[in-house]
Amino acid sequence: MERPGVPQVPSQGPGPTFDRRTLLRLSGVAAVALVAGCSTDDTASDTDTDTGDDTLDVIVVGAGVAGLAAARTLADSGRRVVVVEASTRVGGRVRTDRDLAVPFDLGASWIHGTEDNPVTALAAAAGAPYRELDFDDVTAFDVDGTPIDVDDYVAAEAEFAELLERLVDEADEGESFATALARLAPTWLDDRLRAYFVSNYLVFDTGDLDLLSATLYDEGEEFGGPEVVMTDGYDRIADHLARGLDIRLGAPVRSIRPTDGGVDVTTESSGLSAPHVIVAVPLGVLKAGSIAFDPPLADEMVEAIDGVGFSCVDKFLFVWDTTFWDDTDFLACTTTRHDVFEFFVNVDALHPGSHALMTFAYADEARASEDRSDDEIIDLVMDRLTVMYGPEIPRPTTVRRSAWGRDPNTLGSYSFTAVDTDMGHFDQLATAVGNIHFAGEHTHREYFSTVHGAYLSGLRAAAEILDR
Repeated sequence: MERPGVPQVPSQGPGPTFDRRTLLRLSGVAAVALVAGCSTDDTASDTDTDTGDDTLDVIVVGAGVAGLAAARTLADSGRRVVVVEASTRVGGRVRTDRDLAVPFDLGASWIHGTEDNPVTALAAAAGAPYRELDFDDVTAFDVDGTPIDVDDYVAAEAEFAELLERLVDEADEGESFATALARLAPTWLDDRLRAYFVSNYLVFDTGDLDLLSATLYDEGEEFGGPEVVMTDGYDRIADHLARGLDIRLGAPVRSIRPTDGGVDVTTESSGLSAPHVIVAVPLGVLKAGSIAFDPPLADEMVEAIDGVGFSCVDKFLFVWDTTFWDDTDFLACTTTRHDVFEFFVNVDALHPGSHALMTFAYADEARASEDRSDDEIIDLVMDRLTVMYGPEIPRPTTVRRSAWGRDPNTLGSYSFTAVDTDMGHFDQLATAVGNIHFAGEHTHREYFSTVHGAYLSGLRAAAEILDR
């Protein structure tokens, strides 16, 4: 077990035969060599330091990874930058709860492929340790508590990969995954283990099956190497990017308006002006129209905002006084109620003695979970675990949970290819409107829905301004 706080060298061995992104990116791997240019100058001004608003070069709206990457690049190139952020913290959908003995990432947890991934370099620079987990190191149970043989589990995983390849070849254009599955493999969901993989690999990574495009869900690229999970919090990376930047927290932007001299940005409490603005807010915020653009965005941009899907995934950490589960990286259970608490990460594998499990809810179940009390959430997880480990197991003493769907600063989790999506929509979302530039994972055609996609989009938006 790696020690928290010590950067780890990525494993040089092969990853699992089927990891989540490999299953969903059947078209292959495109590795891109990138250099992460981040200042490590501790003498730079602290967050919230005033640069003098009348001398600004760029305003960045949003202090998530995309916005921070853009601001960091511009500031390191000598531009005068201010970042305005609606929430009271930096990181956006990178958020780590440090109230417990174990850090809990309520948002991003993983580096999806370490080879040539810019986030790998960021993790090293930020001193953010990570560890590879084996998706086939799993203890699985059927709905009645009967153990599922690991070989059967892995075989079903392989069958699922074959199903995905078949559907992308045979589905009709514009057909949802749910419709294509019912038409081309109508009995697939009758098998509980097969249904488990649809829920925990497909709905988890993409979105609602009735909204997910059957022909586009495998679009995008991936980096090679293992999938690794942060062991001491993803916020180390956000904090590293934010170091020394002028960041105004608790300043939700209400309007953005081009002027003869640049762009005016109005927050709830003040106004700012600069020659350029980078809008790096989540797609959910754009969909909701939380920021008024004057004049309104062109029809092509509105069509792209509406056309790209935006999922909802929530995460839950449960802590006990003792560990009663198996010593494997993951736990799994089939169920007749999908998309909630079927798949568990054994946090003890990352932090021995933490007595903690992390689990998930997706799509409609995630949205519904945000209206449930902690007691109701604990009852639901106990329904799952007592089937797996018997009625005598104790209730957890602590629960931590996200609620990305109802957070007004996110309104969801990450983008996906919906039935109304055209891949050109991602390019449109990345297209500048005059001196208004856009960044965010939803603006990256190859790496949408990932932290590295968000980071790369920030570099691209910054380069647009520097090139001018």
